[in-house]
Amino acid sequence: LAEYKSPEYDFLGFDLVKERLVEIGYPKEIKKFKYNPEFPVRGLWWDNLHGNMLKVDGFGNILFCCHGLKFMKAEEIAEKYPNKFIKLDDSRIFVYNTLFNLPEIYLLACLIDFFQNKKDYKEVKDGFKQANLHMSFKSLFQDVRGSVDHIHMHGALKPKTCEDLPRYIKKDGRLPQVLYNLQKSGAKTFLLTNSDWDYSNKVMEYLLDCPDAPHKGKSWQSYFDFTFVDARKPRFFGEGTVLKQVDKATGQLSIGTHTG
Repeated sequence: LAEYKSPEYDFLGFDLVKERLVEIGYPKEIKKFKYNPEFPVRGLWWDNLHGNMLKVDGFGNILFCCHGLKFMKAEEIAEKYPNKFIKLDDSRIFVYNTLFNLPEIYLLACLIDFFQNKKDYKEVKDGFKQANLHMSFKSLFQDVRGSVDHIHMHGALKPKTCEDLPRYIKKDGRLPQVLYNLQKSGAKTFLLTNSDWDYSNKVMEYLLDCPDAPHKGKSWQSYFDFTFVDARKPRFFGEGTVLKQVDKATGQLSIGTHTG
């Protein structure tokens, strides 16, 4: 329901992940990185072994490859990947398949480029070395991935978003009527989100508070028969998660399992 604005939201995420990386020990110089929205595209594969971003077709054929910010020539690709082919191996490959991944893609490319050009670091087969320090491409990826998860779950991304919702989230005045029409047709409606109650409440209030809304003056929850927050998808659909009631005033979860 919430469509985030690009590149505005990408710039915010990029800057916050940079700050988190500095907090966990990365050089302060990386704060100078500027996000380039024209570089990343959805669907790229990251290769932990060689530290490359790959664009791969449905048959495993590599269409293009870049190492850091440099696009590799055909002969360079063939040297790393025989027949310019690669299999999807979860132990080696991570697929960036959402629009939320775009800042992460570019930041990882910037980091590879940064350490390639930093005099006290030497690039080796599987990463970089500085004196007795070895930093693999995989550890770089894990640090960036972990920092992205941190800003989403524990960091400033959601508070910063809520400070200026119109800047980061598109609002469509037709949405309340669509949800209302679904209810009137006899359908059951529900909201299922991984976000916590506080963030969900602010975003949904913003999205559904429209001048001609059918339920104007009522809580945004009047458009839904059920509301699930902190759902932990995809686990919610598989092994399931414990259902607990939320205190809407404090966001605090109840103890036990909700049976209402």
